[in-house]
Amino acid sequence: MRNAEASLSAGDLVELLGDTRARLVHLLHGSAASVAGLAGEMGLSEVAVRRHLQVLERNGLVSAHTVRNDRPGRPSAHYALTDKARRLFPDNSAELAGELMDFLTDEHGRAELLRFLRWRAEHQAQRYAPALAGSGTVADRTEVLAQLLSRDGFDADVTAVTAPDGSTTLQLVQGHCALEAVAEEHPELCAFEASLFKQLLGGAKLSRRQTIAGGASACVCHIRTDDA
Repeated sequence: MRNAEASLSAGDLVELLGDTRARLVHLLHGSAASVAGLAGEMGLSEVAVRRHLQVLERNGLVSAHTVRNDRPGRPSAHYALTDKARRLFPDNSAELAGELMDFLTDEHGRAELLRFLRWRAEHQAQRYAPALAGSGTVADRTEVLAQLLSRDGFDADVTAVTAPDGSTTLQLVQGHCALEAVAEEHPELCAFEASLFKQLLGGAKLSRRQTIAGGASACVCHIRTDDA
């Protein structure tokens, strides 16, 4: 397989993956989707779509995440592109975001940058809050938060660590930072994100000492809660 670090044109992607799987990758480039949703978009059976997704999953290009439904019934699996797949597409959004934040700081001062970051956190909270509303414990909310972050390209997972005294700490690990280059120049992003997580988790005790922007291999939040 061609080096996934290189950006590909639409024709290159078809040559690499085949027409049907290339179409699936393009559909998932916009957002995560269920098998049923992809089948409807492509005019194929769910069995056929699932078969192609399995091939893409074996090649490390898609991953499945369980998403809770608003309606009664079993949770459904939604598929999203992995970081490996996203690197198939050209992307200068991080560079643009960095330039915008530099402009705000240079032209209007740090106070205006912080006002923008608060605005961004509020909008992200509004986008995530409905999915978290039905979750009971902090542990449940953290699992849903990890799914939402993974869907947005942050490759998040949750593990529970039990201390000798019987207390439980949740570790929310983000294996990829979609804003790494920007966060390296503006570490305030990381602080606002941690504050956002605490808000979404109902004020749970949360600390984060490791970030990718700070040189760590992953961003790790430690979440302490009695009901985890």
